[in-house]
Amino acid sequence: MDLTKPHLARSLRTLLVCAAALAPAAMPMSFATAQVRVKSPDRGVYQPPTLESVTLESIAVEEIPSKESADPKPSQPVASAKAVSPKPRLQQVNHEDVVLIDPQSEITDGTVVGSGRVLDAPTIMNHPPTIYEDSYEDVGGYGSSIGHDSSCDGCSSCDGIGMGGCDGMGCNGCGGSGCGSCSNATICFRRDHWFGAFSGGVMFRSGDRLPALITTGASTNAATAGRLDQATTSVLSGANTEHRDASFGGLLKIGTWLDESQCRSMVFRGWAVTESSFGFDSTQDQNSVLARPFTNTSVTPNEPSTIVVAFPGAAAGSVHVDGSSNVFGGDISVRQFWYGRYGGTVDLLYGYQYMRLDEDLNVSSTSLSQNGTFGPAGSVISISDSIDAINDFHGAQLGIASNYREGCWSFRSLAKLGMGAVKRTARRSGVTITENGADSFTDPQGLLVRDTNSGTRSNTTFGVVPELDLSLGWHRFPRFDVTLGYHLIAMTDALQVSGALDPNLSSNLSSPLVGGVNPSASLRYDTFYVQGIHLGLHYTY
Repeated sequence: MDLTKPHLARSLRTLLVCAAALAPAAMPMSFATAQVRVKSPDRGVYQPPTLESVTLESIAVEEIPSKESADPKPSQPVASAKAVSPKPRLQQVNHEDVVLIDPQSEITDGTVVGSGRVLDAPTIMNHPPTIYEDSYEDVGGYGSSIGHDSSCDGCSSCDGIGMGGCDGMGCNGCGGSGCGSCSNATICFRRDHWFGAFSGGVMFRSGDRLPALITTGASTNAATAGRLDQATTSVLSGANTEHRDASFGGLLKIGTWLDESQCRSMVFRGWAVTESSFGFDSTQDQNSVLARPFTNTSVTPNEPSTIVVAFPGAAAGSVHVDGSSNVFGGDISVRQFWYGRYGGTVDLLYGYQYMRLDEDLNVSSTSLSQNGTFGPAGSVISISDSIDAINDFHGAQLGIASNYREGCWSFRSLAKLGMGAVKRTARRSGVTITENGADSFTDPQGLLVRDTNSGTRSNTTFGVVPELDLSLGWHRFPRFDVTLGYHLIAMTDALQVSGALDPNLSSNLSSPLVGGVNPSASLRYDTFYVQGIHLGLHYTY
């Protein structure tokens, strides 16, 4: 070993530097171990951290022999390497690299996030879905909307449509945009955009009062038998109001929201009442005297008269009467949210409405002359009359629809007015067929319908169709309300069968015509309505 003075000096200097560097490390060091507060029975008592002393072991430093050259180079200071922990840097992510994951869905292994970095699947805690009070629908995921507009307050409860929907007739503020900013109208075929209702019930028509059509009376005098001016005459058919019996009616409603805020909807409705009919049949076996009454205007003054169908010893025959009434309608409307407060909403509606009323009457008789009193003996006379009254309404409708919900009870109302054109059509025809052996004669005239009023006549006038519907709903099933309500719809200036008949049953049977021009071809109009109680189901998603 070279113990020259310069070399020895450098060795001592190196030892001193190492000793100075290791001196602080040789001192006892303290490491603090923090005590973590956990949920324990003594929670609330502060526990100070305890310190543990750790003594570092001394490290022996051994001199490393150096290989110096003949011309030693001056020593150069060596910069100590500092441990620098890498700083986290944010990674830039493009919009197309972002993958949104439904909070309720699980992340599978190997899901690519960002710019291709593969993450292991995290542990998903299966928490139960959040259930909002007074609602039957769980809310979660990006597809759910929990916004609620102040103008739709009170629309919660158990209507089964999530965050406070107003059943299908108002606004639930879905999307948080509120009812003041409705988007353009679009028809979406998502299930949560549709609602509907069906109800059926007992309906009653206003009816139609017909004149006396078939009579019977005493069999003492064939000339006066069955005349309306005789005290012994009884009316067998007519002289009362027909089509007033209960009928079954049904209404179907389908609607769809036109915007995400559920402020505007389109509603299709169709309704109908089953046919109402009446009839009467009789022969000489049930009633020995059968007659068809009328007022004879071929003589002056006019007088009551009859066509005898059956009379003991003079004629044998039968009579038949039948009539029917059909009414139905439909409409399409756009409903716009207008007002909402205290659990209720009011919508304005406008659209198109159609309604049809169709009634008819048929009266016929067949008589066999037995002794020549009412025609040649053995001849058969058949007389029939047919009257149809048809009304078609086409027009615009304006109205309001409201909905109020309190808990599981709801109240809905509809009041609207249709205004437009009513086309009234009367079709009247009559025929008399006389058969005597092989001979047959047909006259295109009956008793109530003759040349003076036969044929088809129609006209169009301004008409009004008011409608009112009130219903009380009970949320008995998820998304379904059981409803009970009252419905009324009417048509002004409607033509019914009685309006197409001569009011006095006046008829002139003379040929050629002598005397009054009867039956009259004029038509009379009245207001027709149908009302009733309905029970049904109202569905709202």
